[in-house]
Amino acid sequence: MSKKKAIFIALAALIVASLGLLHVNFPLPYVFNVMVRQSPDYYDFQVFPASSIAPAERASELPVAPDPRVMSALESHPKIDDVDSFVTSTETTAFLVAHNGQLVFERYGLGHDDNSVENSFSVSKALTSALIGLAAEDGVLALGDPITGHLPELGERDARFSQIKVDNLLGMTSGLAYSRKIKFPIVNNDDPLVYYHPNLASVVLARTEIESAPGPFKYNNYNTPLLGLILKRTTGLSVSEYFEQRVWRPMGAAQPAGWTTDKAGFERMESGFHARARDLARFGLLYLNQGRTGERQVLPEAWVNASTTPDKHIELDSYDGRRWAYKAGWWIVPRPEGRPDYCAIGHFGQFIYISPQFKTVFVRNGPGRGEWGDRDWTALFYYLAEALTQRPE
Repeated sequence: MSKKKAIFIALAALIVASLGLLHVNFPLPYVFNVMVRQSPDYYDFQVFPASSIAPAERASELPVAPDPRVMSALESHPKIDDVDSFVTSTETTAFLVAHNGQLVFERYGLGHDDNSVENSFSVSKALTSALIGLAAEDGVLALGDPITGHLPELGERDARFSQIKVDNLLGMTSGLAYSRKIKFPIVNNDDPLVYYHPNLASVVLARTEIESAPGPFKYNNYNTPLLGLILKRTTGLSVSEYFEQRVWRPMGAAQPAGWTTDKAGFERMESGFHARARDLARFGLLYLNQGRTGERQVLPEAWVNASTTPDKHIELDSYDGRRWAYKAGWWIVPRPEGRPDYCAIGHFGQFIYISPQFKTVFVRNGPGRGEWGDRDWTALFYYLAEALTQRPE
């Protein structure tokens, strides 16, 4: 046997042995996904199991009325030389602008069109927020409920879980430990566990730990699956069923959507929702219109306002020098006066961005961002919303 072949066999044996040891504590498919797939991919929703969410029998109106002011504003932006090149270089699959209830700009890239399904990643958290507001209106839960009232397994492990309220999970102020640092052996890290584990409910019920008393903001992907479990137990429906019945169909979605699930059928609450870009715009318009679609009140108006208005005691330093905030799944972007803008942001630059003052909604999707970070995109939306109002028609 040659020396190279012997080394290869030894390495292969070591890998097999390592996988065997890891399989003792983690399911082998999970270990495989973490080791082979590694980082999330934009098109994971095409290979993960997923629920199906039916559209409305009749779609709500979304008139297409191209407005040349959008193109003019884009072409005037100092970082954009050519709109087509911009869409390509930023790996954008969908970029939509709705203004005054009309779809005034729509551009697709990388072979996508208005019938293509787009991923949302953490934009899913804003959808979860809408469901919590509805469940509170239905009287099956309250924001001030200790989570142990709905998830007693947590209290049995550590009595301090009773200090955490539903609202703490929603606002990322739970005090739960969560690390985004990836350390060997990788499979026991928080991000992979939430994204790949085949039994997400068991992970969040058995592995979550208290880091501090509730109060300080810390972005944490354990919070949203816990909210999903609470929704499932209090409504008696899966999250997808509840979302279909109370949000997707009532708001007039034109196309079906989906929510990726674990092997047990539980939704990956923090990242799994996927839909057509136009229907994502409809969801943004639902919030812009205070929870209404046409004459129908789909979401409680009080919830829309409360969940997008920052608490004065929770402010975050943003990378652009302004004082941002986070509230119930939404990042809140201040303006000098009047109502702030707010947005749901997902991995790789997924956005639903809403500017109430300027009556504008933006949707952006794509498997990458090029050199454009979240800061650049939010600054662009902020600028375009003003430009649509200030430029002559």
